[in-house]
Amino acid sequence: MFTLCIPTMNRFDNFLIRYLPRYLENEYIDEIVITDENGHDIEKIKQNFPNNTKLVLVKNEQVLGPFLNKHKACSIAKNEWIALIDSDNFADKNYFMVAKNYINDHITPTGKNNVILSPSKGDPVFDFSHLSGTIFMKGNFEENRRKEQLLMKSNNVSSETLFNLGNYIINKQLINNLDIDSEINNIKKSSACDVMYFNVLLFEKLDLQFHVVPDLEYDHVVHNESIFLLTRYNHEDVMNIVKERFYTIK
Repeated sequence: MFTLCIPTMNRFDNFLIRYLPRYLENEYIDEIVITDENGHDIEKIKQNFPNNTKLVLVKNEQVLGPFLNKHKACSIAKNEWIALIDSDNFADKNYFMVAKNYINDHITPTGKNNVILSPSKGDPVFDFSHLSGTIFMKGNFEENRRKEQLLMKSNNVSSETLFNLGNYIINKQLINNLDIDSEINNIKKSSACDVMYFNVLLFEKLDLQFHVVPDLEYDHVVHNESIFLLTRYNHEDVMNIVKERFYTIK
């Protein structure tokens, strides 16, 4: 049912060598697209997992950066529903089962093309359980933000973080229909806010419906080599532009 998309660069030894065996055994995943910025991970994947028909391995001709590498991986996916998971994080079988059941129970055939399913928890740090069941869309942002302030507890994290965290289930039509040509210059400088930028464009252009799904959880690994930590002080002008656009969504 799902294509798992993993954009990567130099993540095999510490992460993918452990994650891929479990992904390959997961019956909810019938395709794994890996787009590699420099080809190092792909070579190791070929050596360790030769001739596996689930794997679609693509070496980028040049370094694209987080936004465009993710966009490329999703563009290659053959399935209607994409799990876009960072290469240093992990989503177990339950993540996919919960997503499948939510789609079957809550997403209609006529309303699926502009849907993202967001986890409500990224263990162990990111707890968005106070937002579980919330659907963000144009027209209800201000109301949802007011509700969020009333419901937040000390261990909860704000929706601003949620919208820049990723590890979502994405309907492929959002990728097919999103025109990013006019945004390319800023996209290339958006490493620390690429996920929020992606969401902003989807809200602005395609009337995104962003579902925070109860019990949809994954493992979020915080480490010193994360792209966010390495680039969060670069291009702060772009970060400010993206946040300003995010907070003008009504």
